[in-house]
Amino acid sequence: MASNKIKKPAFTLVEGICALIIASLVVINISLVMTSVKKANRVDLDSSIDWYLFIQELESPNHRFEVVQVQKRHLFLYSQVAQRNYELKGSVNLFLTCVRSGGYLPLLDNVKAHSFSFTQLDSRRVLIEVERTNGKTDSAIVNFYSQSKH
Repeated sequence: MASNKIKKPAFTLVEGICALIIASLVVINISLVMTSVKKANRVDLDSSIDWYLFIQELESPNHRFEVVQVQKRHLFLYSQVAQRNYELKGSVNLFLTCVRSGGYLPLLDNVKAHSFSFTQLDSRRVLIEVERTNGKTDSAIVNFYSQSKH
């Protein structure tokens, strides 16, 4: 009688382990995809925020920058607050450097190499155009302060 027992269909131990491995691989892949999507969205958002902070810094009342001279790749400014001359320049990032005292302040990263320009519109306004490493082009008209007697 013992030999006539009916075998019930069921998973073997090996089949159960394989099912768990496949399920865990699916969960890991979904997790990786979600992480990369979040990171891609954050990078796009960071570059936009970065751009607006860059413009805000140039127009800041903490510096009160005025235009001294505009060249295609160099923007010479005078800070009415610090009473010093500065130069905005760069290659893969844009930074502000004090003309005589040295030092520099990085203002904008992820710039495509030498893909930026400055165009003077009038005595106070400068058009700044920048191509970013992600292919996006940003442009803004920066309104600097009126020239003081210095």
